[in-house]
Amino acid sequence: MKNRFITAVIYLALMVPAVFLFAADLYPGDVALVNGKPISSAALDRKVNDALMKLEAGGQVPDKKTLEQNVLEGLINNELIYQESMKTGYKAAATMIETQYSTIKGQFGTEQQFLNMLEQRGYTEESLREELGRIIAIDNYIGGEVAPQVSVPEEEVLRYYEENSKVLWEPETVRASHILAGVDDPSDEGQKKAALRKIKEVEKKIGKGEEFEALAREYSDCPSSAAAGDLGYFQKGRMVAEFENAAFALEEGEISGIVETKFGYHIIKLVERKPERTIPFEEVKSDIEQWLGEQKIFEELKVLVDNLKKGAKIERYL
Repeated sequence: MKNRFITAVIYLALMVPAVFLFAADLYPGDVALVNGKPISSAALDRKVNDALMKLEAGGQVPDKKTLEQNVLEGLINNELIYQESMKTGYKAAATMIETQYSTIKGQFGTEQQFLNMLEQRGYTEESLREELGRIIAIDNYIGGEVAPQVSVPEEEVLRYYEENSKVLWEPETVRASHILAGVDDPSDEGQKKAALRKIKEVEKKIGKGEEFEALAREYSDCPSSAAAGDLGYFQKGRMVAEFENAAFALEEGEISGIVETKFGYHIIKLVERKPERTIPFEEVKSDIEQWLGEQKIFEELKVLVDNLKKGAKIERYL
């Protein structure tokens, strides 16, 4: 559970990530003081804008004032936990900060792209490092002080599984390979005729006993040719209808005739079929334990924050 402790902290901040948010400079100055430590307008701007984007993307139209107040309370909660982590000695090691910083920086192609992102989102290199240090310190504190108070007995995990077994279900899936004679423009009859000639030649080779996988590597126009045509497992609704219908109609080891889709002409081999099933307890036991543990950590954090607020001096300026 250690790597997921921060999840509960993020819940307290309305599930708004601590980095990579857009700044809009909506508020001048600081928006709150928590035991004398300021919460900046920039921090609130970033999280409000990010929350707005998430909610609007989901079709929700939030009340702006209520959202601002809720986000601010999340920032106050995080600041209280951070101050407690500092008080109890759970500081972030410089090496860990640099590791996280380098991971983020490595996601960008060039140094300038990274610097442009920082500027766009209201960070300097130093302030990003500071933010990462806060996250790591809080994570360390939760791992050292809060998580040890939480346990998830196996009988609780089993009870959850039994009560939710109807949703712990997997549909029928198949694993298939294919050989594709691709068509870039379905309206181009010349392309289609050439692709059809190609796939018919491949079909003849299969009929003569040549290995499907070797033919896929040599002739298929799909990137899956590098894996001998293997498309992995998929369920209904994941592929175009013509391909899917043909694949699911095959028996294991059976090879189809020529199947036409908007991508061109395919020959499909069904490698394996897995019937629909309720996922066995042992396969999801650790995931359920993880989730239940996080819920308990979240509840412990709410109690912790309530207690910290009783002894804190908090000034809000919104």
